[in-house]
Amino acid sequence: MVGKITHLEEKLQNTGKEVLELRSLIEGAPQVAFSAALRDSGFGNTGPISANTPLQYKKVFSNTGSGYNPSTGIFTAMVKGMYFFRFSMFNNINPHANSVVSLMKNGVRLTSVWDTSGTDSNDMGSNAAVIPLDVGDNVYVELQAHRIIYDDSMNYNTFSGFLLFTM
Repeated sequence: MVGKITHLEEKLQNTGKEVLELRSLIEGAPQVAFSAALRDSGFGNTGPISANTPLQYKKVFSNTGSGYNPSTGIFTAMVKGMYFFRFSMFNNINPHANSVVSLMKNGVRLTSVWDTSGTDSNDMGSNAAVIPLDVGDNVYVELQAHRIIYDDSMNYNTFSGFLLFTM
C-alpha cells in the first residue's frame, strides 16, 4: 500500500509539473488579431485609380499585437505562424467599371473578389485564406486599377486576420 501511495504521489507531482508547463505555453503564446473597416467616417467610392493600390482600412476595431498599420493598410507578421485572413467588398450601382479587390501576400495575389455593376442596386462579396507567414511578411487587400468600391457608415468593406498557431 505504501508503494502505491508513493507511486501516486510521484504521478501527481509530474502531472502538476505538466500543468505548469502547459500554462506557461498558453500564457506565453503570442496574441495577434486585427479587424478594420475601410472608412472611419463619410461615404462614397474609393477609386477608380490608375494603378493597383493597397486599401487603407482606417476604422480599426481591434489590433492586438499591432501588426496592422491603418496608414498603409498593410499587416506585417511579427510572429512566424499560420494565419487566417478575411476581406469583404461592396459595389454600389455606378457607371464605372467592375469592382475587383485581391488579398495579397508580399505582392503576390492569393485570392480575389470581383463584381460588375449591373441593373441591381448593389452587390457584396467576401473571400478568405489560411496562409503561412514568416516574420516580416506583408498581407494586404489591393484595389485593382480602374476599379471602384463603395463604403459608408455601415462598414461593408472589412479586412481581418489573426494568428491560428505559431510554427
